[in-house]
Amino acid sequence: MKATLDVLKVFITQSCRGCKRALELAAWVRKIKPKLVVEVVDLSLPSNADHVRVFAVPAYVYGDRTVFLGNPSHEELGAWLARLEA
Repeated sequence: MKATLDVLKVFITQSCRGCKRALELAAWVRKIKPKLVVEVVDLSLPSNADHVRVFAVPAYVYGDRTVFLGNPSHEELGAWLARLEA
């Protein structure tokens, strides 16, 4: 697996209603898959403004692919993680 693909980026903003849940899901993934790097990117911060390809939050991006737009359920996220290992 390429190193650039070993990161799941979770994009949030401070004003997003669903982003609190996204933070909880990111923490859950970190707990069950400690080898997978989970990076939370707060688009409210000026230093993160260069992520122009994300047009809605929360968004879950792995490599160059958006895997979830909006929050998945635990089951959906778990199934995606299982496919990732396959």
